[in-house]
Amino acid sequence: MARRLHAVRGMRDFVPPEATLRRRVADTILDIYQSYGFEPIETPALEDLATLLGGQAGENEKLVFKVLRRGERLEEALTAGSELADAGLRFDLTVPLARFVANHLHELPMPFKAAHVAPVWRAERPQRGRFREFVQCDIDIVGEPSVAAEIELCSAGLEALRKLGISGCTVRLNDRRLLREAVEAHLGPLDDPYPVYVALDRLDNSPAEAVVKELAPYGEDRARALVEWVTDADLASAAALSERAADMADGLSTTLAALQAAGHGARFDPALVRGIAYYTGQIFEVAHPEVGYSLAGGGRYDSMTARFGGPDLPMCGFSIGFERVCDLVDRGLFATGAPRVAVTCATEEELLACLAAAPAARAARTGGTVSVLRRARNARKQREDLERLGYSEFVDGKDFVTGPR
Repeated sequence: MARRLHAVRGMRDFVPPEATLRRRVADTILDIYQSYGFEPIETPALEDLATLLGGQAGENEKLVFKVLRRGERLEEALTAGSELADAGLRFDLTVPLARFVANHLHELPMPFKAAHVAPVWRAERPQRGRFREFVQCDIDIVGEPSVAAEIELCSAGLEALRKLGISGCTVRLNDRRLLREAVEAHLGPLDDPYPVYVALDRLDNSPAEAVVKELAPYGEDRARALVEWVTDADLASAAALSERAADMADGLSTTLAALQAAGHGARFDPALVRGIAYYTGQIFEVAHPEVGYSLAGGGRYDSMTARFGGPDLPMCGFSIGFERVCDLVDRGLFATGAPRVAVTCATEEELLACLAAAPAARAARTGGTVSVLRRARNARKQREDLERLGYSEFVDGKDFVTGPR
């Protein structure tokens, strides 16, 4: 018996009907995105390491699957003791998009609305709900500096979730600039506030006192006051921090009001951080009452195109967590009622005759399926397997050729 070979840990195979469900979920999301005018794009799975390791993606940059140089370049690197890798698998779709826009700027309308549904890879420890290979469903608006971008992105993403039968979602909204104002109002000016953001991000899963202890080097009383503020603040107290903070609070009010007027749940959440460093403005996550994790998220990351030789463009994005959403989708959502017919044949002659007759049968069954198969030795198991895949009609090959179809 042949030895069974397994996929790399944290990367999965998908058999029918799960693979079919995933494709239909992705198609549904992309259909909604396109109805808003987001244009599908594609980028390579591999990017130059210089593209991926730009210093703005925080911990994700430590999780890049690196790819060795090839041939003479690898030998030269080994001899010189230099970096052996020159490429890596993308860890998200945002950095590749910025590179894409910088490279194709003169081919794109501005503002440009991009839809990008594709797998990404992170070399992290696999655990429940976290995998090394997973799909992201991104939309981004390039060239729109106002909160109109945030409003449309959240609206399109929430509509896609509703189309998948996932309702009752709430957008949690904050602003990275406002967060910095709050941090420095309590801890004083900081050259790099990112470690504080990382600590505050743990408030979702850790006791407040544990976060205070982590921030104690900044002064325990100051740290406690910051944690209390982040836990309890509203937009009024946010606006009171400073004149700049008042402008940011006003922008958040505009976004919230627009989303609420469109019938979406939305609220200000001063504890929302999002762990990636490249965010420059409003940030958001989509919560659902039945799960303890976000289903989608994103935010503004202006000027990332400048890293790749492009102009400083305003950019904002929204990403649906495809794997998490697939777990919530009702398996009967995509049932069409169209028949799935399995034609099983005993001999090769019968099989060939049924294959020749099948096109006319498919034409007569709009939206249905007609699958011609050789009858298995274990016909009972074959039928059970086909029923699991949604086949409801079973026809003997002889009857299919001679009888009405």
